[in-house]
Amino acid sequence: MVSRLFQIVYILMEKEKVTAKELAEKLEVSVRTINRDIEKLSEARIPVYATKGRSGGISLLSDFVLNKKVLTEEEKSSILSSMRVMEAVAYEDEQQALNRLEKFFGESAQDWIEVELDSWGQGGFDQERFRLLKDAVLRHKKITFEYMGMKESSSRKVQPHKLVFRSQSWYVYGFCELRQDFRYFKFRRIEQLTVTEERFVPRELPEEKAHYIEMEDTFEATFAIDKCMAYRVCDELPVHLAKEENGRFIFTAPNAHESWFYNYIFSYGPYAEVLGPAEVRREMEKRVEQIYNRYQKPGE
Repeated sequence: MVSRLFQIVYILMEKEKVTAKELAEKLEVSVRTINRDIEKLSEARIPVYATKGRSGGISLLSDFVLNKKVLTEEEKSSILSSMRVMEAVAYEDEQQALNRLEKFFGESAQDWIEVELDSWGQGGFDQERFRLLKDAVLRHKKITFEYMGMKESSSRKVQPHKLVFRSQSWYVYGFCELRQDFRYFKFRRIEQLTVTEERFVPRELPEEKAHYIEMEDTFEATFAIDKCMAYRVCDELPVHLAKEENGRFIFTAPNAHESWFYNYIFSYGPYAEVLGPAEVRREMEKRVEQIYNRYQKPGE
């Protein structure tokens, strides 16, 4: 948003008058977004005004000169640092915006923060997919893809509203026309992604729901993890909520999902144990037995 506000000011400094529709087409956003941006510029004491009628439009006062002192040193530093963080997912347009801001402010972004989305030495961040989905969100274009759910793959048509980074994974959040509701779709489960030319009108976003995965029943479960696995526990679980008993961390998950809970416990090998309730422990025992029986068969 910050780079777009500066772009609007630059355009208005170059042209005597421009319409909201022209700005919207140039910056590839809606007229409504442009009107909100104009309000924000006014709140920032930029002398921008709009006139109505056939020859109306948006203008700056004729004697206006953009003063670098509009922002404090701390605000300039924050803007540049924010743009620097965006380099992790940036491509040409974000980099150009950063270069323009650095030249305008007469300083470079301090190199105090770094975001790396690839796994250590393994790559994995699909920048091209990110670019396609970002463009679909900003241009309000519907997307189609095959999505690998918990049980099967399904074809989806989605109205993408935003991209979300949560719990070490990227998701596209949008209105699913199959489910007729908002859903989170994990990047890595999306196949055959196509950005269509079919446009949609952005919907009002609902209150936050815990459906980053397909909705499923939840259950409460208590489990223990040996302290020798503390390095993983500190990375992955709210250790400050754990009890410590007999050299183990004791956790209670109030909203466990079958799709991840049992596999997560298995990932600790012999260093984790489900304590209850009884039906969850029995299900774990059943799965352990299934694994044991598999290894009783001769290997190929």
